[in-house]
Amino acid sequence: MRHRPENAMPPAPSSDQPADWLLRRRRLDSILRLQAAAVAGDPAHQEAVRVLAEALGDPVADVREIAVCALHEYGPEARPALGDLIRATQDESAVVRRRAVRAVAEVADRDDPNVDVIPVLLAATEDPDDGVVAQAIASLGEFGPPASPAIPALMAALWTGDARRRALVGVALTRIGPAVVPSVTQALTHPSPDVREKAAQVIARIGPQEEARPALEPLLADPDAGVRDTVKAILDSV
Repeated sequence: MRHRPENAMPPAPSSDQPADWLLRRRRLDSILRLQAAAVAGDPAHQEAVRVLAEALGDPVADVREIAVCALHEYGPEARPALGDLIRATQDESAVVRRRAVRAVAEVADRDDPNVDVIPVLLAATEDPDDGVVAQAIASLGEFGPPASPAIPALMAALWTGDARRRALVGVALTRIGPAVVPSVTQALTHPSPDVREKAAQVIARIGPQEEARPALEPLLADPDAGVRDTVKAILDSV
């Protein structure tokens, strides 16, 4: 029996059975070309969106990541792939889930009462990955008042989140507008001074500021100096 030397190159795969890595490379290259076309502003067409939507089910995570980015770049023209993007928010890859959440918010027709993606974004606020949660919060804010069903989840994130998450929640609540005021007003008595301070800022931003004064004035005697200083600055600017 003849033995191949240890330093010899392995035999090349036959032409009719390319190696798995080559198949993956070809899939990745084709998706990269479609993404480049999207970024360059080339007109989206049905076939390109179809191929990208199919790629969301590819076994290679890199392919799925690039496909979801390309569909995001196509924006509203990728609406035929919305169902696939919604399914991608449950992908095993946190990167794919985060990018899918962003794409769903971009692709969805916000004026179509028959297509409500708020529940999809709301579910993503409970994702185990912090990046996915942050993207879901930011995307909900982009919807403004129609995202009011998310107020309880956003308030929970305000109460329990870190500084970065609270900042994102503050922006989202402000964009949703007056509907959040009752819930945010309750947060003015939260045990955490960070939550009280963020709640005061949200109420002041929503306005009208004169109407916010009665809710904010008690915090001038808050036990936390940071809260007192923030509220004083807000009221001095009214």
